[in-house]
Amino acid sequence: RRPDLAIVINGGIGSLDEAAAHLAHVDGAMLGRAAYADPYLLASVDRVLFGAEEKQLSRAEVLDAFMPYVADELARGARLNQMTRHILGLFHGQTRARAFRRYLAENAHLDGAGMDVLEAARRIVAGEERVAVAAE
Repeated sequence: RRPDLAIVINGGIGSLDEAAAHLAHVDGAMLGRAAYADPYLLASVDRVLFGAEEKQLSRAEVLDAFMPYVADELARGARLNQMTRHILGLFHGQTRARAFRRYLAENAHLDGAGMDVLEAARRIVAGEERVAVAAE
């Protein structure tokens, strides 16, 4: 009756496969909590939902691509934790993910926290630097 009206589902969608199933019936599907808990989920949106064939970046490549943005924002006066809170789940389900999250949570909010903190977190998740984290 209202072909000009876009129908978008929002809530309870936990995967791209679920979103694809909904898209058979609606115009859009929103991934809120699922994407925030595991931001890497978004790396495969183009492939899964739109059939794109580009190479998907690895989690480490996503983090490396994020670094220049962080450096620019720090130079403008932003605080590191304002940016890193959005990538805490980037390594969700991966080895050393807990150590990555914990290191950022404990250090990114400190006065003067800069690229050195993010670079250390990258080394931790890559296994190049050790930190003690219970039940890794």
